[in-house]
Amino acid sequence: MDQPKLKIGIIGLGRMGLMHAAIFNSLPDSEVVAVVDPAMFPAKPLNMLNPRINVYKSIDKMLKKETIDGVLIGSPVGYHIENAMECIKHNIPFLMEKPLAVKAGDAEKLLQELEKRQIPNMIGYMARNIDSFKKGKKIIEAKALGNIINVKGSVYVSQLFKKGKGWRYDPKISGGGVLESQGSHLLDLLYWYFGPVERVNADVLSVYSPGIEDFAHVNLNFKSGLKGWMDASWSVRFKRKMELRLEILGENGNLIITDDTVDLFLDEAVGDYNSGKIFYSANDLFTGVCIDINGAKFTNQDIEFINAIRENRQSSPSILDGFHIQKVVDACYESANDQGKPVLIS
Repeated sequence: MDQPKLKIGIIGLGRMGLMHAAIFNSLPDSEVVAVVDPAMFPAKPLNMLNPRINVYKSIDKMLKKETIDGVLIGSPVGYHIENAMECIKHNIPFLMEKPLAVKAGDAEKLLQELEKRQIPNMIGYMARNIDSFKKGKKIIEAKALGNIINVKGSVYVSQLFKKGKGWRYDPKISGGGVLESQGSHLLDLLYWYFGPVERVNADVLSVYSPGIEDFAHVNLNFKSGLKGWMDASWSVRFKRKMELRLEILGENGNLIITDDTVDLFLDEAVGDYNSGKIFYSANDLFTGVCIDINGAKFTNQDIEFINAIRENRQSSPSILDGFHIQKVVDACYESANDQGKPVLIS
C-alpha cells in the first residue's frame, strides 16, 4: 500500500526556497502544503498558482495551524537558528540551507536540543550528492591511492564584480563572504572525505565587498595528520556556475575530481581499479533523477531528507556536520584577521 505524501513547509521564498518548493512538489513522496515569508512576496503568487499551498507570515503560525512532516529552512542565514528552534519545539524534522549560522556559537543551544530530541535534521551541503564526488568518496574508501600525502581544493564562480546588494553581502546577516557562502561547500567535501580539520591558517582579500571577502586562501591541517589547502573566490571570470575541484595525491597515484569528471591514475591496481589512467566522464557517472531543477544534486538532497523522515533516522550531512564546518569557517576568519596566525578548532 502506498504511503501518503509527506507534507512539507517552506520557510523563506528566495531563490533556494522556491527551488526546493518546486522539487518537493514534484517528487512522488512529498507535497508543499504551506510557506512562510514575512514579505508575503512571492508567497501570494505561489498561492495563486496552487491554492492548496497556504501562506503565512511567521513559522509559529504555520506550525500551529498545519500538519507538517518536514520543513525546509531557506531564510537568510541570520534567522536559521531561531527557525530551527521553532521546528524542534514542534518536534518537526528540518532541512536547513547552508551555512548553519552567522557564528558557530549561535548554534550551540540548537545542538543541545537536537541531542535531547533526536529529530531528523539536515544541512544543505549538496555537493555530497554530486555523482563525481560520490565516486571520489568510494575511491578514497577503497584505499586505491594508498596513504594520502596531500589534498588541495578550489571553488570558483562568476558572481560578484561590483559591490553586492542584499543580505548575502551583509556579514551581520550572512556571516561572511565567499568563504562562508561557496567555500563552505568545499570544506564540507574535505570533511566528508578526510575527517575533521584541526588547525587553519587563512588569508582573505576584499576587492568589491567592503567588510566581506571576495577571495580566500586557507592552509588546512586535519586531525588525521593530513595537510592541504583550499582556494575560493566568487569574483573569477568565465565561471557561470559554481565549480568545485579536488586534487588528491597519494602514495599509489593521484585523483582529480570536478563537478563532472573523475580522473584517476594508479601505479598499481587496487580492487576494482586497474593500474594506469582511468577517466570517468559525466555520462559515465550519471545516475539520473525523476525531476531535475538546477541540478540532480538538489533532488537527491531532498530525497535523502524525505527518506530520513520516513525511516526516522539522521540525514547526511547533519546539523552536527554543519557545526564543524561553521567552526572551521570561524577559525579562518579569526586567522585572517590576525595576519594568518594559526588557529586551532575546538
